[in-house]
Amino acid sequence: MTNVFWNNSDLLVFATEMERDAVFPNGIVTGIGILSTAINLPKVFVGATQRGCPYKRAIQIGIAGAYRSSGLNIGDVVEVESDCMPEFLPWEPHTFFATDSLGLKRVKGATVLSCTKTEEVGAARGQDFQIETMEGAAFFAVCKEYGVQAIQVRAISNFAGFYDKSKWEIERALKELSSAIVR
Repeated sequence: MTNVFWNNSDLLVFATEMERDAVFPNGIVTGIGILSTAINLPKVFVGATQRGCPYKRAIQIGIAGAYRSSGLNIGDVVEVESDCMPEFLPWEPHTFFATDSLGLKRVKGATVLSCTKTEEVGAARGQDFQIETMEGAAFFAVCKEYGVQAIQVRAISNFAGFYDKSKWEIERALKELSSAIVR
């Protein structure tokens, strides 16, 4: 993993090389999922602190699935204001919140173990959340633990429901994400 400074005290975090390379090629990649994020992000924070240049803010950037009831469209870029792991923890009080803002449309996220596979599960989760990711709550939790301001930005690549990755619009989402970050 390579550390990158954006405004000298900001860290840009991505789950995959694909997301990083489309948006900001020098960001760090923590890996896909809750566990990868929870293991790798602390290493980055500790290393920066040991070098005497701790991060003040981390921005997690990537793609997400939107629940159909969210009113979101493919390509929309959103900022996650709160996130939790509904498969592990009850919704309250185990919710993690963003500690900073970029001024984008704000949504509630669900961090899941794997993408929603059925319309029924998507509809049920969509009653409480607008998007799903696989890293968001872990990112927020690690940032909170290390006293780092946290922002999560996602572009919608698909609708969370019947799993058919061939219908995902990843390139479109990454293009919109890159444009939003540049702005």
